[in-house]
Amino acid sequence: MGKLRFRFEKTGRAKYISHLDLMRTFQRAFLRADIDVKHTEGFNPHPYISIVLPLSLGSESLCEYLDAEINGSAAEAVKGLNSALPEGIRIVTAAEPRMKPGEVGFARYSLELIYDDGKARERTDKIREYLSKGPLIITKKTKRGLGELDIYPHISELELSEGENSVRLTALCSAFEPSINPADLLAALSKSEKLKPDFARYTRLEIYNKNKIIFR
Repeated sequence: MGKLRFRFEKTGRAKYISHLDLMRTFQRAFLRADIDVKHTEGFNPHPYISIVLPLSLGSESLCEYLDAEINGSAAEAVKGLNSALPEGIRIVTAAEPRMKPGEVGFARYSLELIYDDGKARERTDKIREYLSKGPLIITKKTKRGLGELDIYPHISELELSEGENSVRLTALCSAFEPSINPADLLAALSKSEKLKPDFARYTRLEIYNKNKIIFR
């Protein structure tokens, strides 16, 4: 058996699939595609698969990774899984892992901030100024419980562009001690009533290692 790392996208309605259900979805897909995958040992064996840096519910992603050990070629596995996976989940590539999951250090996210009053353009520079000055204190759940965290030192490479009713924000965020997600950015921005959007969409664009090299 050979280890493979599958890069996949999760978009549309699939963004509402929880992490646990996503694991089950892939387990069924391997079975339907008749792919011989390594199983756990014990009384109730199941496919031994893992997802690198699981995404929070409700976020789309163009960069998800699943690791598995299979018999067969990468090309055939990609073809088989794509025929068995539901709408919104698509395998992009499969290759031998080059990095360990513990090497993940950063992730790049895109946030689409939607304003019903149509004044998105007026807010772009104000959002840039607001996020470029610390501190940005939020309440975040950790292993020790709820606590306050300044996310300002853990976000960088901010880029903003505006549309008629929305502002698109991209940022590079820490993904390791602490792990910052798009909801944290929104929580910081929502501290300002004038900048708080009426609705927001999240998309993960890329994952990097601790040296900011694209994770493979």
